[in-house]
Amino acid sequence: MEFLLYLTPQAQEILNLINKAKYSVRENIGYCRDKDFFGYADFGKKFVICTKNIKDSGFNVKFYINETVYHEGVHIGHHCNGYRPFWISKDDMPLPSNKLQDVKNSVSVSAASSQMEHEAYWMEDKPDKVRYVIKKYCF
Repeated sequence: MEFLLYLTPQAQEILNLINKAKYSVRENIGYCRDKDFFGYADFGKKFVICTKNIKDSGFNVKFYINETVYHEGVHIGHHCNGYRPFWISKDDMPLPSNKLQDVKNSVSVSAASSQMEHEAYWMEDKPDKVRYVIKKYCF
C-alpha cells in the first residue's frame, strides 16, 4: 500500500491500533471512485485511504494522507463507541470557517452526525487525541 510510505510515526501508531481493533486497512477502493473522498471508515470494519484522490488533488500528499488517517481514526473510535459521538462540547472544539464548511459537506454525503464530523475535523491535527479515543473505546 502506497500510503504507508507517507505516514508519520504517530499515524503509523494509529494505523497499528486500527489493525489491532480488527479493521481491514484498504487503499483506493469503493467510495474512492468519488474524487471528493480522501478516506472513510465503515461498519464493515473497513478503513480506507484514497491515496490516488489525495495525489490527484494537488494538495500536499504527506500532509493530507496523515490528516486523513487521523480523521478516519476518530471515526473508528466512534464505531467502537456504538457509532456515537464522544460529546465533547463544540465550544471546546473551535473550528475555522473552512473546516465548519467541511463538516457540513461531510454530513451531507455520509451517515455521520454533525457532532461526529465536528469531532473528527477538530481532532484531525491532534494525533494524541485520536490515539486516546481509539484506545479508550476500542480496547
